[in-house]
Amino acid sequence: MEEQKKRVLIVEDEFINLDLLRSYLEKSGYEISGDAMRADEAIEVLEQFDTDIAILDINIKGDKDGLWLAEQIQKHYHIPFIFLTAYSDKDTVKKAANLHPHGYLVKPFTQADIFTSVEVALKNYAKEHKKMDFPQEFLELETELKLSDSLFVKDSSTYKKLLIKDIQYIQSFKNYVEIFMKTGRVIVRSSLQKILQIFPQTHFVQVHRSFVVNINFIESIDGDFIFIENRKIPLSKSNRNDLFQKIHFLG
Repeated sequence: MEEQKKRVLIVEDEFINLDLLRSYLEKSGYEISGDAMRADEAIEVLEQFDTDIAILDINIKGDKDGLWLAEQIQKHYHIPFIFLTAYSDKDTVKKAANLHPHGYLVKPFTQADIFTSVEVALKNYAKEHKKMDFPQEFLELETELKLSDSLFVKDSSTYKKLLIKDIQYIQSFKNYVEIFMKTGRVIVRSSLQKILQIFPQTHFVQVHRSFVVNINFIESIDGDFIFIENRKIPLSKSNRNDLFQKIHFLG
């Protein structure tokens, strides 16, 4: 089976560089998930299309620059990003370094520069975010688990225990999910729909197309967002009633 091409988001506010990046990336075997000249346009691409990596010009049009956009990617989208800039002054480099990018390119750039940076960024990110597996028995379960139950996820040749009651929320990305707990997080190959079928529905509820939460960990609900510790999780209008039927209100 042919490996699926990696999809790249380009954020660049100069037409010439934007076209050049697109050309270089496509010639190198990548697909373009979208391009943007402003931060809000980039967020729209990230929300609507599958993206594996982003190339971010630091100085873009609008009141939000590439540094702000990188912070949003870290918090909400969990993909690697490469900074692109015409400036290599110490202050810019220091601000960019604090966000731990997976690459840093200075204009002008060549096709070889782009290809090398993207490949290295993708490989390093994959090592940092190693994906685990649910055993086949879990994927074939037809009965609902209990909150007191546990699962074992496969990490190479080792199985690690995962207590369902400790799971705070789950976020989906394509064909895998990221499971968040107080003690850390794990990335597991599965779909959000499979999680919903198996996990106890009295406690786990879908609140957004990409999020399932454990209602025991909800600290507050404010408009279109749910707060679990320091995490702001979107609450969609279509899922609001399902959530409200499972929690109690006073006042």
